[in-house]
Amino acid sequence: MDHRTGSFGYVGMLLFSLFAVLPVVKSLEILDIEGPGVVVNGSTSQIVLDCDYDITEFDKPGLVVKWYFNRQPFPVYQWIPSKVPQDLGILKGRLNLNYEVSEDQFSKHRALAIVNPTTDLTGEYTCLISSFESEAYKRKNLIIYAPAEDLSMTYSKPREDNVIITCRAGGIFPAPNIAIFRSSSSSKEFIESAKVESQLHPEYGYYNISIEIEVSDYELDSETMFECVLTIPGTEYRVQEKILYFPVSSAERVLSSLSFLSVLASLHLLFLH
Repeated sequence: MDHRTGSFGYVGMLLFSLFAVLPVVKSLEILDIEGPGVVVNGSTSQIVLDCDYDITEFDKPGLVVKWYFNRQPFPVYQWIPSKVPQDLGILKGRLNLNYEVSEDQFSKHRALAIVNPTTDLTGEYTCLISSFESEAYKRKNLIIYAPAEDLSMTYSKPREDNVIITCRAGGIFPAPNIAIFRSSSSSKEFIESAKVESQLHPEYGYYNISIEIEVSDYELDSETMFECVLTIPGTEYRVQEKILYFPVSSAERVLSSLSFLSVLASLHLLFLH
């Protein structure tokens, strides 16, 4: 019994030693998707999203690289190292298929080289690599935005004692945020009750947006600065417009002051003569 136990122990140690010296087989891995996350529409002739990965010798025979757009079930790009790259779906005819990110035959066409990118290509891109052994994927968001073609701020007076402040912007993509603030010499306030209207024009691929508030003059100081701020989520884009408004009571005081100064000036001239 001792002899059998000893033999088993010897075999177990031998197997352990063999496994200890065998190399650990790593599965393929995507390190990163390199490339811009935000691009201004019309600012560049090409952008590159590079799916940087590590593969083993075991993965090379069955390697396939695919890209997907907005998690749709069909790829927009496919490359098998033994074949030429394919552009598909929304990227059909919009890729530089000759672009090579390296000279290595198993990675040179792994990247998307998008030619003349436009706002309709804003979205989430997924790189999926697979082999006979395993697969891996990674995602990246890309925003191609169009700045506002115009931003204007106006006011109107439906009644003598109140005012409507309106701010409009057009030709912008993707859907922006808009807000109005009012400030006086002592404070600045975000106006939550403002009415916002946003409309997408799919035939042109942009949004028009407006914001409006109605305020009674008695709520305002002698002079009030209204500020309209337009931003695009996920980007650093920010523009603003301002307008200075004098309530009726304030305007009357200003006119009275001007009239008083005019009278003083007239009296001064009279005494000089």
